[in-house]
Amino acid sequence: MLICVVFIVGCSNTSVYKEQKVYNVKDVKVIMPDGLPAVSMAKMIKEKPIIKDGYNVVYNIEKTPDTLATTVMKQDADIAIVPSNMAAIAYNKTKNYQIAGTTGLGSFYLVSNKDIQSFNDLKGDKVANTGKGLTPDITTKFILKESGINEKNIDFTYVSSANELVPIIATGKVDTAIVPEPVLSALLSKNENINLIKNLNEEYKSITNSKFGYPQATIIVKSDFAKENKEFVKSFLNKVNESVKFANENPNKVGECANEVGVSTKKEIISKSIKNANLKFIKAKDYMKDYLDYYKMLSEFDINTLGGKLPDEKIFFKE
Repeated sequence: MLICVVFIVGCSNTSVYKEQKVYNVKDVKVIMPDGLPAVSMAKMIKEKPIIKDGYNVVYNIEKTPDTLATTVMKQDADIAIVPSNMAAIAYNKTKNYQIAGTTGLGSFYLVSNKDIQSFNDLKGDKVANTGKGLTPDITTKFILKESGINEKNIDFTYVSSANELVPIIATGKVDTAIVPEPVLSALLSKNENINLIKNLNEEYKSITNSKFGYPQATIIVKSDFAKENKEFVKSFLNKVNESVKFANENPNKVGECANEVGVSTKKEIISKSIKNANLKFIKAKDYMKDYLDYYKMLSEFDINTLGGKLPDEKIFFKE
């Protein structure tokens, strides 16, 4: 009987301990858009590594830009990967998000069915791009301006989604376009003879003397969460770095991994896109000047792309 009592008490205490341990676990919500940001995080999402004891990380891939933006602006995400200008908007509008790093640099390319050698050859031509007045459009026009090209001499046509570029170029409806990865790889899979003319990130680097180029995908973290959970955030960023390195070093594996966690692009296209995807993890403290220069460039075209104000250095999370 004594043995039974001890056993029962022991089990009871263990149960209480387990309940208490579960009760003290902190849920952390991490969101990102469907596309290269999710590809860069695929290994992490699939394996769900323990970042720090006492934390349960919940990952979610948002299928549309609107749901991503809404979740961030409602401050429902503790950590998010967003377009770099959205990081500035979140900082300016909520006062509660900071840049912790980046997972991807510029991955836009000038491509054409024509024999085009330089930006000068675009004069009088029709060029397709995504989102009039949005960052891909502004970045393209900045590069053209700095290259001595008057944008008014080019007939720009716009689509609402990068995926819409594939059929219009593949069928010859438009011969020239600004195309991001992984859409570029999808396009080349339909017509491998399309000419890849310019890497916009390399052009931007050359013009601005930037070490890395312009940031495309930005990791933001809620300021109050980061302040209370600094060690977790530091450890999380280290895991992000590992995940990005895995993607770059294992293009075939990351394609499979990305599909398993819900990325909609086919694994074969993802694998082909890694070469030109420009995935790279850089901590905020090592990329501050380039961010501020990029934001200054955007502000000179349209301050509303940043939420109405140029961010200051407090936008950066400092470990």
